[in-house]
Amino acid sequence: MTYRMFKGIALAGALLAFKGFASECKGVALYTDGSDNGQMVEAGRSFPEPPEWKANWGNLDGMIAPYIRLSGIKNVQGDWKGLLSFPSLPLHVDGGVLRLKVRATQNAKLGVWLKSASSESGVYYATLTADKTHSLEIPLASLGVTGAFDVANVGVGLFHVPQYQYTTLFIDDVEFSCVKSGAAGGSLPTGTVADAVSWEYEFTNVESWSEHRDARLLPAVESEFSAAYTPQERNNFIATTNADFLVSEFEHMKIMNNVRATEMTPRNSRMVWYDNLYSVVRNRLRENAVANPKQLYFEAEAVAAKSDYTVIPLLVADLDYVYSACADSVCSMNQNVNAHLLMAGLPTSYVRCSKISLLLDPYFIVTKLRELPSVSVCVSGTCKALPLKGRLELEFPSSGIQKIVVKLKNGEKVVEQNLFVEVK
Repeated sequence: MTYRMFKGIALAGALLAFKGFASECKGVALYTDGSDNGQMVEAGRSFPEPPEWKANWGNLDGMIAPYIRLSGIKNVQGDWKGLLSFPSLPLHVDGGVLRLKVRATQNAKLGVWLKSASSESGVYYATLTADKTHSLEIPLASLGVTGAFDVANVGVGLFHVPQYQYTTLFIDDVEFSCVKSGAAGGSLPTGTVADAVSWEYEFTNVESWSEHRDARLLPAVESEFSAAYTPQERNNFIATTNADFLVSEFEHMKIMNNVRATEMTPRNSRMVWYDNLYSVVRNRLRENAVANPKQLYFEAEAVAAKSDYTVIPLLVADLDYVYSACADSVCSMNQNVNAHLLMAGLPTSYVRCSKISLLLDPYFIVTKLRELPSVSVCVSGTCKALPLKGRLELEFPSSGIQKIVVKLKNGEKVVEQNLFVEVK
């Protein structure tokens, strides 16, 4: 009888202990079913190509599309590395395992590690067999993480990749098994303006209308957007317009809708500047018309990453273009209509603390005009001017999704644009 009572008490205690533990430690998915698009920190990235966040190469032996794709080829043997950032990071983990599915198109040596704001874990290595899906469960202890750890990024790498070998790495279903309750974006960071500017940004003397930009924080200059027109098509269009860019009417409407949007997720807001510049610049009629927007976007993201997302460059575009519109009711003829793109953008969907430093460097302005637009920024109804080669300290009222209103003016052209970020 005594034994039965003791056994019952022990079982009840174990259940209570398990219940208490479960309320504090839970699994959190970083990426699954393509709904949790992340970013790759551009500073220090050595993967040849940026990630594709919603790749679909079909269902691959237990890896169901969409998934992350990292690909490329180099003319030398070497290591390819990158830091992945996901919307649910940072997270406060304490023990448990990191789970992920990986697959490579070649036999490869994979490395995985964790990064906090101030340190990195050890690296877990796995040998991948070509065209086979591997479901990894990596104990955090095997990364040298034996206690609590604040994960800011997940590092991935392919090591000793042969030269001239095009290799693709697929990643899916990334999750931690033990995240402390309430740690997933629930509290407002206590960062200060002093923290935000502790990394001192150095402004450039670039002329914004110059098409030339040197790589600053990236290992190399990014390639241009692929051109939409063949040389023959360009010659035909040049005969009809003096403009540098000719877009379709559909693309023009998409650009305008993006600029005028009143509501948007931070993830979509982050891509608006990039997408609009892609629509304009890839439809160029002449090469080297303006600075490469892809280069500036990734450089801006690298600045944000270097400051742990507390110092954020504002991206600006101020470009004339034309679009081809129907000249009659049945579109039997087209006519070129003058248009203008004046807009701002942010290179990140989130910031790390309630107070950040927003800066305006002529390096991050894409234009052909000699007169640059004036910029003012509003948060919670308070508006302040952001001068060229200046910085503006922004304070958000709470964590979560916040709206930043950017007002741009150049002559008679005036734009009021809504941008959105998540304060973590």
